[in-house]
Parts: sequence; structure tokens; C-alpha cells
Amino acid sequence: MNRRTTLRKFLGADLAASTGTILQDDALPIAGGLTPYSGTWNYATAAHLLRRAMFGPTHEQILQAVSDGLQLTLSKLLTPSPTPADPVVYYDSPVDPNVSKGSSWVKTPLNPQIQGNVNSKENSMYAWLMEQMFTEGVSLTEKMTLFWHNHFVVSNIFDPRMNYDYITLLRANALGNFKTLTKAITIDKAMLLYLNGAQNTKGNPNENYAREVMELFTLGKGALAGPGDYTTYTEQDVAALAKAFTGWTVDNRGVYPLAAFVQKNHDTSTKQLSARFNNQSISNADGNEYSNVIDIIFQKREAATFVCRKLYRYFIYYKVNSSIENEIVEGLADVLIANNFNISSVLNTLLGSSHFYSEEALGCMIRPPYEFVFNTLKAMKYIPPTDLTEKYNAYLYLYRGTMGMQQVYFDLPSVAGWTPYYQMPSYHEIWVNSVTLPLRTAFTTSFANRSVKIRNVAGLAGLELAIYVSGFSNPEIASKLIDDVVAHLLPQPIYQNQKDYLKAKLLGPNTEAQWTSAWNNYKNNPTTQTKAVVETRLKPLFVSLLSMPEYYLS
Repeated sequence: MNRRTTLRKFLGADLAASTGTILQDDALPIAGGLTPYSGTWNYATAAHLLRRAMFGPTHEQILQAVSDGLQLTLSKLLTPSPTPADPVVYYDSPVDPNVSKGSSWVKTPLNPQIQGNVNSKENSMYAWLMEQMFTEGVSLTEKMTLFWHNHFVVSNIFDPRMNYDYITLLRANALGNFKTLTKAITIDKAMLLYLNGAQNTKGNPNENYAREVMELFTLGKGALAGPGDYTTYTEQDVAALAKAFTGWTVDNRGVYPLAAFVQKNHDTSTKQLSARFNNQSISNADGNEYSNVIDIIFQKREAATFVCRKLYRYFIYYKVNSSIENEIVEGLADVLIANNFNISSVLNTLLGSSHFYSEEALGCMIRPPYEFVFNTLKAMKYIPPTDLTEKYNAYLYLYRGTMGMQQVYFDLPSVAGWTPYYQMPSYHEIWVNSVTLPLRTAFTTSFANRSVKIRNVAGLAGLELAIYVSGFSNPEIASKLIDDVVAHLLPQPIYQNQKDYLKAKLLGPNTEAQWTSAWNNYKNNPTTQTKAVVETRLKPLFVSLLSMPEYYLS
């Protein structure tokens, strides 16, 4: 059963025959593999690239990508975004005597004894995270920051300053070197707390991080080859790495927490690895020993294939059969190793490949919650408030709004990440279920109807539908408008009866000529009244379109 049919059945829609889509148990065809794409570059292919690389491209961004061509668009996507300004205190409140409204709190003392102090900083950071996704521009930075958050998982750290430093580390290295990032995350404060590195001492070694750095962060857990032997590493290696990582902790004695190496807590013995690491030994290197350990791990090819397989599932499709493994994943691993573990080299190859642009790859993925939410808001011109307090409250509303959809920054269910990214056999299909589907529908419906009430924000919020459709070439022609909206918002063409249904929603009791007249009247005289007339017809159109199963696909 293909993705579209699955969703249509779940939504209770009519099961029309679908062509050109993949079966649930089939991987994508190789279709040219990793050879550079040389086919037609048009609106559909540019939209496919930007949908997968961003949290939702605008119509204008897609048009620019068509004009730029594939190589320039890839170059833009692989250019790291500028470092954003810090999150700030966004309202006047006595909960933080050290920081005034509009100022950064990230290097200031935490005052948990003051009610609301920690919570106010957490809310500021959550809103700030949503703002970065909404304002991402044409760049892979935010999409890859989320990828690394799901990869190097940190959750339930109740110091927003540590969370901010952690996410800033991910963003700074999002398009950089995988090995360098692995070294940095090993002694990151939040990670030291989350996986018990701060409690890992010479007299009492803790194996938590040592196990996960191999099983979940670099090598993957292979098939069980014998007692304590997981093909890629053994229990002997876990014990040896735990000793090598000893001595690091989080120093909270100053104004601001710091990662610190405590010499007396470090095991200075020589650690012996197993045959899985060619029986290498780890000599004492004090505070630099962790870095040497990561170098040893990255000597194994699995460090490249493991992350490349995850990137494939994140950007293209969840199903990896032997052909995909041998021709795509292994090929990407070759690229990664040849480029000294620079992630941009892999992304450039993957997103520029013939395989990525195969017809079957379009619309084969179910959109995760953040992509679903921000594609809706960015694509259809939601305009956040400009007042600082109202702006942060609006973004905080979005953060809280994804909780029920089961993807929330800093609230991952386990060290393995969000379930739909790894749980066989369903993977991304898990995003849509009996709990999340009504929440998705309610979200798009309320924003399309401009009926969203956000706490401490004046008025009702929603999509600027008249402004959105103004960007198309002939919005006054009902059929052309439907075609343009479908091409922008949906990853695959739809049937004529579906287009007819959408046009009927747009026209309502009116004729096409009456729609043309209403639109031209608004265009020539854009008042509140003329805008309300056209939006009265646009709202039912978009309520219907955003509830279609095709809209859930990317």
C-alpha cells in the first residue's frame, strides 16, 4: 500500500487507484543512484528539494530556486546560517532580577529559588527555537540542527543555559564535521548530565555514555555474534571506553556552569579494546583521552555507514534494502570518509543525486510535525507579531502546539530519539495516528480560518490567505489558482475530480466570473472589506486542501 493510499484510508477518503508511487514493502528504485542529477530542473524538482531540505519553502523561494538552478540552490542550502542573536527575557517580570526585558539571559545566574525564574528562561528558549525554524531562509542549518538533536539526544535537562549551549553547539556544527561534533558533544555539559558522564569516575565508572556513543551515535549495534559481542563492538569495549571517559564533570560553583576535567577522577590505566577494534589499547592522555577514543571509533567504516543510513532515512525514505545499502548508503559512506567526515559533502551528493529526484521519491514521506506546522505557516504567510512579548508568546504557542503531535524539542522519549525515525517497520507512518491526526487537522483548520487565540496576544491569529495567493500569476482565474496552489503545497499531482472539488470550495455559490470580479476588486482596491470578501472564499478552499491526505506528504 502506498503512502497516499495509506493516508486516504486512514482519513476515510475514497480509495482511487494511484500510480507512480511505491509500495509499502518496497524501497525506492535506484534510478541513477548517486550520479549527479541531469534531468529537468523545474518547479516540481525545485520544490521537492526545498521541501526536504527546509521546514517549508515559500512559492517565491521555489521560483528563485528554479531560476538559480540545482547547483546554486545546493550551494545556498549548504551555506551555514549566521549565528542568531541570543534568546531574551521577553516580558517585564520580577522573576529575574539579573536581566531586564529584551536582554539575553544565557550567561546569567539561574535563580531556582525565585518562583518562575527557570520556567521563564525555558519558555524564552523554546520560543526562540521556533523562531529559528520559521525564519530559516534557504539553508539546511535548521533541518540539520534538528537531525543532530534526534541523533545526539539530550532531554530532561532542567537548566535552560545548558540546553541553549547544547543546541548552539549543534547548530554551529550542523553542516560541519561529524567527528569534530562527536568530540565536542562528548564533553558537552548537557550530555555529561543526560548520559551520566558527570558521574563517571575512576572508582565508579559509569558505562552509559560509552555504550551509547557506539550503539546510537557512531557505529550502531550489529547482530549479536556471541556473548557480549555486537559485531561492531563488545562489552569489553564498553568497559574500556567508560574508563577512558572518566574525570569529566559539570562545575556549578561559578555564575555559569562549565564542563571541567578533574584529574583525580580519571582512570590513568591503559585500556584494552577487543578484536572488534583490532585489539588496540588506549593509553592515558588525561583530559585529551576522550578525543583519542573518538579517533579510534572513527577508524571503523561503520561510523560512516551508520550516519549515512540515518541521513538517507531523514531526507529520502525510510526503507533501506540491500540495493539501497550497497549503492546509496555505502556510496555516501565513501564520500564521507574521503572528505574526512564532512557532512556537507554527503548532503551535496545525496540531494544532488539522480536517486533523490526519481519520480517515486516525490511525496513518499509523511511530514513530521515540525515540517507540517512550519510548512503551513511559512508557505501561507502567517505574520508573527512584532511586539517582543507577543512575538515570543506566539512562538511559544507553536512549541506547545506540537506536544500532542509527538515531536517536541528537548522532550524526546528516549536516548534513541523520536520513535518514527527508527522504529521498524513503520518508521514515519507512526507520525499519523488516531491521536495526532485530529490535532493536525485542528491546527490547519484554525489557522486557515484565522481563529487562533494566543495567550497574551491581541486579536485572532491565522494565515494571510489573500496575501499568499497574490504571489501566483493569475489568482483571478479559479482553475489556474487551484493548479498553482496544488503545485506549491502538494508533492504530487492530484486527480481532476479533486481539483474540481477544491474549485467548488473556492467558488461556493458563486460563478467563476464572480470570483474573478471579487479578486480584481480586491487587487485594485485592497481594503479590509474587499479582502474579507475574497478570504470568505479562500478559507473553505484551504480548510479542505490542508485536510487532504496529500498535504501530509513531502
